[in-house]
Amino acid sequence: MSNESDSKSRDENGAGIVFAVGIIAFFIVYWYFEIQSVRELLEMAYG
Repeated sequence: MSNESDSKSRDENGAGIVFAVGIIAFFIVYWYFEIQSVRELLEMAYG
């Protein structure tokens, strides 16, 4: 019984870590492209 709960706990922790890393990676990519867009707009506005 203890072995099964340890395995389940490990699986849940692993899934949580993967989910958190995925969200962090998404926001890094999202903000990178947002910053690029703003730089392009500023470049068009001010030459």
